[in-house]
Amino acid sequence: MINAQEGSTAPMRSTLRAGIAAILIASSGGALAQTTSDYAVVDGVTIYYAVLPAEMLRNYPPGSEEGRMHGGVPRGRHVHHLQIALFDATTGARITDASVVATVTETGLGGVARALEPFQIGEALTYGGYFQFDTRDLYDIRVRATLPDDGRQIERTFEYRHQ
Repeated sequence: MINAQEGSTAPMRSTLRAGIAAILIASSGGALAQTTSDYAVVDGVTIYYAVLPAEMLRNYPPGSEEGRMHGGVPRGRHVHHLQIALFDATTGARITDASVVATVTETGLGGVARALEPFQIGEALTYGGYFQFDTRDLYDIRVRATLPDDGRQIERTFEYRHQ
């Protein structure tokens, strides 16, 4: 379902960045510089992505919604949370019931695909999941979303340099 909120892409970008910033501010710490985000418009849909170190989510109290999402924050030094947000590029309406799969592939190696689960950032629905980024290298993050209203699929590959 596409959320009925109307508006231009500028307020939409601002809202998403504010949500990501809220997570960053709330969790603080040295990992802030490691956060990466970008966006692209594909077939009338704006796809935003952000990669956050899992350490940022481990700072939440045990039992909190943030600590429980996706089955809990996995242990490990190189675990990161991938967040995807989808919007109608024309109206700015948030797409809230798509099916989203991400595949993370280190250059030259096989990839790991996961269905991303919906979760809330403030009052905004976003999709996410945990991935391992073992080396400081270039990764491809392929996002494939099946849209709820017409069943069409959109796909975009982002390059992510893990620091």
